[in-house]
Amino acid sequence: MEFKYDLRDLIFILKEWLPSEEVFACDRFKENFGIDDIDIVLKEVYKVAREIVNPINAVGDKTGAKLENGVVTPTPGFREAYRFLQQNGWGSSSECIKIETGMPLILYKAVSEINQAACPALTSYIKLTSGAANLILRFGTERDRAMFLQKMLGGEWQGTMCLTEPNFGSDVGDIASRAYPTDDARIYKIKGTKMFITGGDGGHCENTIHMVLARPEVGAQGSTGIGLFIVPKIWVNEDGTLGKPNDVKTARLEHKMGLHAQATALLNFGDDDECYGIRLGPPPDEKGHSHGLAMMFHMMNESRIATGHNANTQAAAAYYFASQFATERIQGRPFGMKNAERVPISKHEDVRRMLLDMKAHVEGIRAMVFKACYYLDIQNNSGNRETARRCGELVDVLTPLIKCYGAEASVGTITQAIQVLGGVGYTQEYPVEQYLRDSKILTIWEGTSFIQANDLVGRKMRMKEGSSFANWMAAIKDFIEANRNAPGLKKEMSNLARGYRCIELVKTTYDSWYDNMGEKRSLIPLHALKALFVCSQVQVAECLLEQALIAKSKLDDIPADAVNTQFYKGKIACARYYVNNILPNAFLAAEVIRNEDDTVMTCPEEALIVS
Repeated sequence: MEFKYDLRDLIFILKEWLPSEEVFACDRFKENFGIDDIDIVLKEVYKVAREIVNPINAVGDKTGAKLENGVVTPTPGFREAYRFLQQNGWGSSSECIKIETGMPLILYKAVSEINQAACPALTSYIKLTSGAANLILRFGTERDRAMFLQKMLGGEWQGTMCLTEPNFGSDVGDIASRAYPTDDARIYKIKGTKMFITGGDGGHCENTIHMVLARPEVGAQGSTGIGLFIVPKIWVNEDGTLGKPNDVKTARLEHKMGLHAQATALLNFGDDDECYGIRLGPPPDEKGHSHGLAMMFHMMNESRIATGHNANTQAAAAYYFASQFATERIQGRPFGMKNAERVPISKHEDVRRMLLDMKAHVEGIRAMVFKACYYLDIQNNSGNRETARRCGELVDVLTPLIKCYGAEASVGTITQAIQVLGGVGYTQEYPVEQYLRDSKILTIWEGTSFIQANDLVGRKMRMKEGSSFANWMAAIKDFIEANRNAPGLKKEMSNLARGYRCIELVKTTYDSWYDNMGEKRSLIPLHALKALFVCSQVQVAECLLEQALIAKSKLDDIPADAVNTQFYKGKIACARYYVNNILPNAFLAAEVIRNEDDTVMTCPEEALIVS
């Protein structure tokens, strides 16, 4: 089956739902992009995805990146495809901040979504390069930018993010990697080991620019003492040419469940005491405090939204394959009609349920992602600083929802796609099983699901005295108040209002737990994931109902046999299905949170361990 992707929903988001004209009108974009470019850009990248990117996906999965004698060999076609995307405007130069020719994020994310679905192992290299380049753009000197950016954006060099160590993962503040000063105030010797480094040594570029967290010799303990350093695999000379190897060694590539073509590396820095890094930001202050982790969080937050989006693109691709298969697979007869002709399985009730369930999740989570990207575009480019500030706060709240819910829901959606295919879905004859293997890591990347949930209830609900979260809630409440009597959707709006009350209940409950930390402390992390799912499902439901209202108005204006009729009917069906079948899970979760069940903590630990 050939690779297919739904451009129509992306066009709907950009041209009919989001106020994209506000983004295109920003000074940075108004001379280069406009609404009329959307169709052209998406059709062109779809051609690229089908002809260049997707053909290497299955090959990469079967072949994988190889490490022999310290040298990594990429899978066939990866070097060429990576270079093509980066050199032709489909990669980092279109995504990075402060690049004059860069696309609005809402447009670039539509571009990257199509390529991610076509080959997620390849696009992860591009995303990391974009993130590393953005750190240099934000915090590097003019010299840093001149030395690294042209080669990174042009596809000759790649970038990575190096946090995790063999004994330190999510507890980044305890990392053991060290940075020692040299005669040059900005150059430090780097010593340490980093593991699970995505794209740590892909073999497809002549140099890799690592963004490495390490503690300066005078650094304070904990997260505040960590610095951030640019550590090239091969040292870059003053004139921009490559110098000698920088004592960064690839000790191994991980053997993984999925993403075989994307090299995940264990890296040793400074085994021979000859590894050097360039400090980003100011030196440690008199208390040994640095800004390394705070700077890296810019890259991490970008990557958290991208990770949830990545997961949803793979779920979307799996759904599209399943929908094609369902119309071609002839099996069984309509329920209760023994003598009828055999029919495509898309005619069967439970297959229809699975198809609509996949469609609703994919389109709802996609909508949440693009709402956040719209906010980011306004935050970063609007001349109205108050509007930009408010949009930034809304993104802060949406980030853990997108990363966690997007990643977790994708696994269930892809599983449904395999179920639609039946036995062949479990085989490698179709690509759906690869999407399941490739997507599971996205529930772990950039902080596990619990870390996102803890960020929501521990920080985003409470930051700025709760005003950011309150503003996010107010946006949903305003939509409900304005549309509670929408013709044909009153039941759904009533359910959304009930979902909103669930968020109020969760927020009130968590406030009471924080006020009574002595007795309620363990309940806060225990129910955090449920709280995040409540917020996520209400947000997705609100997005889908926004879209359904637009679809209903469009249907009122076009003939019954118009080309877009079925599309708009599908948008309304998505909203109704999600609000009436998925959103009620939030009602139950909110009630469970209020009941304060602590069985998990009262159950003896010994009873949980199999010895």
